[in-house]
Amino acid sequence: MTITGLLLALAIPALQGPPADTAVFRMGTRAIVIFRSAGTAPTLASRTDAVSRRVKAALATGHDSVSSMSTVEGEMILVGGDPVFIVTHADVDTAAGETATVVAQRAMAQLRLAIRDAREAHSAEALLRDLALLVAATVLFLFALRVLRAARRRLFKTLEPRLVAATEKIGTGGLRIVEARQVVAMERGAVALVGWVLGLLAAYLYVVYVLKLFPWTRPWGETLGVVLRTTLAKVGISVLGAVPSLAVLLVIFFITLLATRLVRATFEGVKARRITIPGVHPDTAEPSRRIMNALLWMFALVVAYPYVPGSGSVAFKGLSVITGIVFTLGSAGIVGQAMSGLVLMYSRSFRVGDFIQTGGIQGTVVELGLLSTQLRTPKNEFVTLPNNVVVSGAVTDFTAAGRRGCALFIYSSVTIGYDTPWRRVHELLIAAAGTTDGVVKEPPPYVLQNALNDSYVEYQLNAAVDPERAAELPWIYGQLHAAIQDSFWAAGVEIMSPIYHALRDGNTVTIPPAQRPKQRAAAFRVDVNPAP
Repeated sequence: MTITGLLLALAIPALQGPPADTAVFRMGTRAIVIFRSAGTAPTLASRTDAVSRRVKAALATGHDSVSSMSTVEGEMILVGGDPVFIVTHADVDTAAGETATVVAQRAMAQLRLAIRDAREAHSAEALLRDLALLVAATVLFLFALRVLRAARRRLFKTLEPRLVAATEKIGTGGLRIVEARQVVAMERGAVALVGWVLGLLAAYLYVVYVLKLFPWTRPWGETLGVVLRTTLAKVGISVLGAVPSLAVLLVIFFITLLATRLVRATFEGVKARRITIPGVHPDTAEPSRRIMNALLWMFALVVAYPYVPGSGSVAFKGLSVITGIVFTLGSAGIVGQAMSGLVLMYSRSFRVGDFIQTGGIQGTVVELGLLSTQLRTPKNEFVTLPNNVVVSGAVTDFTAAGRRGCALFIYSSVTIGYDTPWRRVHELLIAAAGTTDGVVKEPPPYVLQNALNDSYVEYQLNAAVDPERAAELPWIYGQLHAAIQDSFWAAGVEIMSPIYHALRDGNTVTIPPAQRPKQRAAAFRVDVNPAP
């Protein structure tokens, strides 16, 4: 909205004209009185014209004093001792609580101002003085805008380093809650907003002052000034009236903040195994803390709602209903993700830092959030999986074996023909496992013969690795496969799956004649030695 639009929006309520069945007597641009009856004149318009002529005649005598006199018909207004019009009882808006005396006093005040404006409009000295004041006000207004602009830049340079330094200290367990760039952006937006508000206020005051300088525009300036004072008064009264409620809101906020800090300290003790709470495992201390904090803030919001300024208004209630509908329609998927996240956290399927496989993706758990899980693959690819996808599939945790005191086995299969003794194959596979970096000696590696196929035997080598090195499994597998190749190559054993095929030339009888059914032999006679 431009400055002109803002001024019009503020001034329109005060500049609205009178009802259609009335007439306004004006001097210049100033409204003196509203006539609601024609009186002794034929029409309202003729009454207004007659009053205007009498006022001009009275001013022509050189006398401009304004006074009033009470009569039976109402309050008579005199200019220079000459009667100019009467505020009758029919001209009073009784519904608004007016009386003839009140209307007459208001009309006399406006009439004095109009007479002063008329005298000033014909004074060259007064006009030159007004022009000089206009130039001075314009220079002062432009200087104020430059000061505001310089102050905004100074605030940017002063506040930004301090905010960035303060942001670096804000965090929980190494988790950055607010980024420095976000704080800087909010600070810039807040300072710019304050600058624009002050600039618009200065422009409004400048326009009001300039309009009040000249007699032709002075009524408009006075009206705008009244609008500004009225608006500021209403805002001030509203703020003062809201002080008790704001105090209660601050008390609720600080009590809730202290409660969340107590909850954080308690669950940090549970996580560090210094405090024991029945039903709360150290691995689930963090999600439990988040749930408790969310419940505390929700309860605080319910308690604080009646004390929010304007909460009882129809507009505020309507906004609350609309917000509730939007959240209800748009949060179905989010709630499902959050419930899946809680399932993962409380089931303790895996932890942050574990090397897992889910959905065909292997990686180290970087973040286990309420809505998603983030993995870092061995190739430093960061994959974010929605929690409902993780819950709906199988999850393999390679790191969990170490926490449970078990050995983590890796395995690989080869197929070797029957011509190679199986004991020799076992020796070569176990020797390959012994030369692989990452494979431990205890428990010792072993070989399983998983299948005796038609042409070859399937051997499976199983070797234990250190669970702490679970994130290195892709490299350990690669070294194991290379060691198997080297071991078999050095022994002269070829890693191959032989396949045997039975070839026919079309002349071989697969079913002897003696075994064929007699009743079908004549119909399907085969000549095994055809003539050349």
